[in-house]
Amino acid sequence: MSVTVPAPVNAGRNTAARGAARAALVDVLWDRDGRRRLPAARELVAAIEACDVRDLWWVCEANSAGPLYLLPTREWLGHLCDLLDELKAVRVLEVAAGDGFLSACLQRRRPDLEVIATDDFSWTRPQKRMSANDRKEFGNTRFAGIQPLPNVAKSGAESAVREHQPDVVIVAWAPPGTLVERVIRSPASKLVLDLSVGGDVCGLGVKTWRFEKEFLEGPLESQALCRLDARPRTQRHTLATLYYGRGHDLFAITPR
Repeated sequence: MSVTVPAPVNAGRNTAARGAARAALVDVLWDRDGRRRLPAARELVAAIEACDVRDLWWVCEANSAGPLYLLPTREWLGHLCDLLDELKAVRVLEVAAGDGFLSACLQRRRPDLEVIATDDFSWTRPQKRMSANDRKEFGNTRFAGIQPLPNVAKSGAESAVREHQPDVVIVAWAPPGTLVERVIRSPASKLVLDLSVGGDVCGLGVKTWRFEKEFLEGPLESQALCRLDARPRTQRHTLATLYYGRGHDLFAITPR
C-alpha cells in the first residue's frame, strides 16, 4: 500500500506546488508498496530542498506509514559501518529501534555483524507519542503509530542490554526520558552510540553530560539527515556521541 500524507495543518497555504513536492519526497522515502527506501544522499537532499521548509517535518510526522526521525542514506550508513569496524564490533544492539529500519539496513550492509533490534512497542499507538498540545493543535488529523519490522524483538532497553551483552548499543532519537542514561549505567554496556539532536527533542536526560564520552564530529554527524533538516545544504541537526558504558574500562562520571 502506498504511503500518503494529508494536507498540513497550521502550516500556511497549501498550494499545488507544495503538494507535488511532498509527494516527490514521499517517493524518495518509500517505495510504491509502502516499504522504506535507503536513498542516496543527493537524492534525499534534493527532495527535501524542493519542499516548503514546513513540509519535511510534516511528511515525517503525519504520513500513513508511521513517524520518521533519523533519515539514513546509503552514504551515511557507510560511515556508520566504518565506525563499527573501527570499534571492532561483532554484536550490535539497537534499543528503542522503532520500526527497525536502521538495523535492517545495517544487517544487509554488514552481514558479518550480529545486529539485534529491540523496542518496547509502546509507540505502536500514536497516542503514546503525542502530547495534549499535539492533539489540540492538529485536531482531527489521524496520525499513525510506529509499526515494527519483523527484525524487531519486543524488549525494554535495559533488559535487552543485559540479555545480549553487545559490543555497541545504538540509540537513535531516544524517546523523552532517561533511556540513554539508563543504558549507559547498565553493567553490560560497553559503548553506547547516541544519535540525537540538541535541546529537549530527544530523551537524553539531565545527567547524561556527566558520563565519559567522545563527540563524533566527523561525517557520521555532519552527513546525517533527520526530520529537522529542512535546509540540509546549510544546516543539519544530528549530534553523534559515543559514551563509555559501565562495562567499559573508561567508564566514568564527572562529579557534580
